[in-house]
Amino acid sequence: MAAILSTILLAGSALAQDFIPTPVRRQAAATTSPLTDYHFSYSNVPYQVNPFPVGRGPQSGYNICNSTTEGPNSECQTMFVNSIDDFCLWGSPTANGVIGNVEAAVVAYCTKPGHGTRVMPAGTLKGVQFMRTSGYIQVTGQFNQAGIGLDPTDGGGELDPHGADLAGNPLGGLVFSNSLPTTNGTITQGENWSNFVGGNTFCIKVCDNSITSPDYCQNIYDLIGCTYNMPSNAYTSTDFTSCEGDLQMQPGLYVENGQTLTWSQPASLPPNTVLPWTPSIPASSSCTTYTSAQIYAQESGGISASTTASGSAATGTGKSGGAAASGSSPKASGAAATGTSNVAAPAYGTGAGTVIVAVAFAGVGALLV
Repeated sequence: MAAILSTILLAGSALAQDFIPTPVRRQAAATTSPLTDYHFSYSNVPYQVNPFPVGRGPQSGYNICNSTTEGPNSECQTMFVNSIDDFCLWGSPTANGVIGNVEAAVVAYCTKPGHGTRVMPAGTLKGVQFMRTSGYIQVTGQFNQAGIGLDPTDGGGELDPHGADLAGNPLGGLVFSNSLPTTNGTITQGENWSNFVGGNTFCIKVCDNSITSPDYCQNIYDLIGCTYNMPSNAYTSTDFTSCEGDLQMQPGLYVENGQTLTWSQPASLPPNTVLPWTPSIPASSSCTTYTSAQIYAQESGGISASTTASGSAATGTGKSGGAAASGSSPKASGAAATGTSNVAAPAYGTGAGTVIVAVAFAGVGALLV
């Protein structure tokens, strides 16, 4: 471990400045610094952000990823969220993984090669919406979750840079993007992000570092999944679209009788819990539509638009992302508490402002808050 630390700190003065948390530089430290304290330029990413055998450590994978690490056995824990044809999700390092069991060790699965990661097999994505707003970028949709190593029956959960011990899930996981709103195309670390996978739906949001309030990437609502954390119509659509979008209301906030209220998540949600609001899907505009074949056109180096839709899409009508009418079967990603296994995805009521979350807990672990 000393050799690893020496390699990290001798990589140059720029890296030494980036790798700033003093407690982490000390091998004898009782705890590591929160993952959100690590700030790197992409060229100065260390081999491992958390190589220390402290708490849940050391980190299982690595952060320097390139052509030598790319492939089905990659343990890369650095991902990108750039565009509809170039984004990654956290998935299981072993086949048929359950998020509650592998959350600390999840690895990056990307839509195309070039990032040193695993690559999603063709056909993994069933529908995708890429949304760029003034405060964050967001990718939502439906997929065959076996394509990222998950058990097809796993209700899933949330991955984020916090966790109960603030070390992140995955431990040492980093997210970069060249599409954050205020970075002018520069590859930049997204320091605040959230990714739900499970129930055959997914969502990932990366917030712009310059915007800290409102906090659109809060990681305190892991029990209510994509539907409430990242409202989108992609959970019920098989289209592949890239859009500009309005900002959503900050997660956990809702309006009742003209008053903005805050919902506080309890430690657990019993079956048939009724939430007091239905999330509103923000309006979108300037949408470009693609085919799934274009998403996987790795050999041709990218995608081209098939159709373009102009104008604004209607704001959500109450059938929030992942919601199924009248108790039908589609599931919402990450509805179960992370740290659980074999958790039933939620069923959503049809009444306006009323959502029934049916969660069956089969062994609760640490929540990702």
